[in-house]
Amino acid sequence: MSHSAFADRAGVIGFGPRCPAGALPIARHSDLERLKSQVSALARVGHDHKTLVVPGVPEAANSDQAVDAMVKFANKVGARLAEASR
Repeated sequence: MSHSAFADRAGVIGFGPRCPAGALPIARHSDLERLKSQVSALARVGHDHKTLVVPGVPEAANSDQAVDAMVKFANKVGARLAEASR
């Protein structure tokens, strides 16, 4: 089974079996714990000390900047997952 990491427009990260409508995908992996570990290592922690947030998305002045931050984050997560799989 494949698991997904995704984020909403505010940059709040979630995990599930698929990316929900309206969310942007970050990465997919068969090992949920490995996926969470790699995403968590690069994400910021919210004010509640529980919520994971994509760096740069909450501060983005517009949707283009938010998407750019998401793409950079997704690329970094993908690289970490690939490295961890070697």
